[in-house]
Amino acid sequence: MAYEQLEYQVTKKEEHIETRVYAPFVMMKTKNRSYGAFQTLFSYISGYNEKREKISMTVPVLSDVEEQDYLAFTMPKENVSKGYPKALDPSIEIIEVPQKIYLAIRFIGSQQKAKKYVEVLMNYAQSHGIEVNSEPVLLRYQGPMVPPILRKHDVMLEVNI
Repeated sequence: MAYEQLEYQVTKKEEHIETRVYAPFVMMKTKNRSYGAFQTLFSYISGYNEKREKISMTVPVLSDVEEQDYLAFTMPKENVSKGYPKALDPSIEIIEVPQKIYLAIRFIGSQQKAKKYVEVLMNYAQSHGIEVNSEPVLLRYQGPMVPPILRKHDVMLEVNI
């Protein structure tokens, strides 16, 4: 099954590091931890919202690299255009994200590798005089049914260029 994905344009690619411009998007975010965070957001898209409306799953799932601070799903464009429902769970924030620029690296395998790639991105930014505006973001594209060795991830840093 194909899921709607975030839209971005690669404006520069240097070896395995991409500079990406992400189109504006809306995300639903919770600060509950690990499995509880996923369940909280999944309940929202399954109809636990003010409209009792089901919302399609999208990819990627966003989190901090440690997966301790937050987890976020993105809102499908259709729901953004017609008006997305308010969350009934007060731990869910709906956030409108403007266009942003990120340095990104895609990798396959365990998400434990993310820390190594954050270091690569930070070194790249520093050596190119690029200002970093955010903590690293981990993007996950497959669910737990896909073996870890085959899972696709991105790690990104918001930057000023």
